[in-house]
Amino acid sequence: MQNQSVPLGHVNQKIISQPLLILMAALSGALLSIPFLSSDYYALTWIGFVPLLLAINNVRLGKSYFLGLITGLVFSVSASYWVIDFLMLSKGYNFFTSSLIALFFWFYCAQLFALITLSFKILKNASRIQECLLFPLIVVSVFSLYPMIFTVHLAESQGQFVTAIQAVEWVGVYGLDAMIALSNIVIFRLLWVLFFNQKNRPSLFNASPYFNSWPYFNSWPYAVAILLLALWFSYGWQANAHWTDKIDTWPTVRLGLVQPNETPSLKEQVILPGYSRAYPPELAMTERLASAGAQIVIWPEAKYKAYLDREQIAQAYQSQIDWLNIDLIFQDIERIKNPAVPTEVQQFNSAVMLSKEGEMAAKYQKMKRIAFGEYVPFASDIPILKKWVESFFGAFLNEMERGSSHQVFQSKLSHTTNQSTLNIIPLICYETTFPTFVASSVKQAVTHSQGADMLIGLSSDGWFGSTLQPYQHINSSILRAVENRLPFVHVLNNGPSIVAMPNGEVIFTTDANQAGGYIVDVPYHRNTQGSFFSHYPNLFINTVYFVLFMIGLFSFWQAQKKANIAVRLF
Repeated sequence: MQNQSVPLGHVNQKIISQPLLILMAALSGALLSIPFLSSDYYALTWIGFVPLLLAINNVRLGKSYFLGLITGLVFSVSASYWVIDFLMLSKGYNFFTSSLIALFFWFYCAQLFALITLSFKILKNASRIQECLLFPLIVVSVFSLYPMIFTVHLAESQGQFVTAIQAVEWVGVYGLDAMIALSNIVIFRLLWVLFFNQKNRPSLFNASPYFNSWPYFNSWPYAVAILLLALWFSYGWQANAHWTDKIDTWPTVRLGLVQPNETPSLKEQVILPGYSRAYPPELAMTERLASAGAQIVIWPEAKYKAYLDREQIAQAYQSQIDWLNIDLIFQDIERIKNPAVPTEVQQFNSAVMLSKEGEMAAKYQKMKRIAFGEYVPFASDIPILKKWVESFFGAFLNEMERGSSHQVFQSKLSHTTNQSTLNIIPLICYETTFPTFVASSVKQAVTHSQGADMLIGLSSDGWFGSTLQPYQHINSSILRAVENRLPFVHVLNNGPSIVAMPNGEVIFTTDANQAGGYIVDVPYHRNTQGSFFSHYPNLFINTVYFVLFMIGLFSFWQAQKKANIAVRLF
């Protein structure tokens, strides 16, 4: 049965079948997901919503929600197919069971797109606010507010589009999400006008008389939108050229990156032959990197090392690092007795910096914990619920306490002549995916340490197997580098590890699923003050929330006004 879902006034009339509407919604999901699978296709994100917008243009709310759900399902299954591998490795489930659980996860994630389409339809009809303003506001807000275990932004597919990402230094990833949404709504409406009105086609710069619900195509909002997009890309081109020239004048620091390529396992840790906790494979690789001139060596998040728990292990590290005369940054699990309950031991996921003398110069305790991996949301204080969750997640759940503050690791560069201290901001695991969190760490460094010089991320994505998830993870780090205008060194246990510059250029990448040690000369600038976004990370997104909230109030007032008029008439 066909659905007459696209009335075009007296000019033309199209009949679009239900299967075709579903196909259009699915096409949007595919277009939006492809750049997350291969960032070379970043351009598809800028048109990805167009088929969905065409499909929902003249359908009812229920069908809009359904079509948005189809888009979300296709996007979620495609972009996060790695959930199956994650469940098989972390829980030991077979493929069938993992797929069933993944389906629930994907269905939940798909609601994000369904909420976008539903909110857009409701507010568009209720407020009569121009769609060029309304759609970007809704997209940015929903992507920002919808609770997800693994955060996602449309902008994270744009790591290779260097021109497009420059202006995030002012508005963060949220601003780029808005520009992507703006591009989609403008292209959608232009296509609608050009191809769905074959007779008496209106001029692009005249209001269209052919749409009977509200003035869909008033010229000036679209002209402003196109101008705004042009300014965004013009700024990006100029800023990229400026930062490229600037970075060329910077001194470099020689970093050693260790990529152990450990296979994740829920079983007891096995020490490889020829090594011990006092002398792990990473330390052997560190010796070789130090001999190649590394000034700072960085290990990724990986297996438990016992440095923070056993004095003899700490002494062995101290002796070795003192002999090598380098700074070492690595991650370990820290166990501390709870001062309130002496019989209870608290765990922290910590990053440690050892000075050239082998002494612990600084320590950072992870603040952003992974739900159901490092803590149990809403259940930690409910014994019965907590026990059930722990039994379900089994050995994969390793509860950690939340760290209390950001930290700055200060490295004394003894091999340089003009600089004395390098201020490094450490991040652990998926903390790198939170824009405002990273910006806040930079702001604190600027406030309390007179500057921030470099971001580093220590991650372990081995639980996702040989999938593309680690690439999605490092793509978000490229955005963090530009948002804060700082070099970002992101070291992954299984790779790929990257070094991204403040203009988004990736100057070094390792192969995935390969063990090795790497030397990289990383440009840096002392005592930088971050970017505008670093200092005001919540300004743009809070403004978006406020404007959307006011539109919601206006829509409610309009609805109440119509209801009162209807009551008086009858």
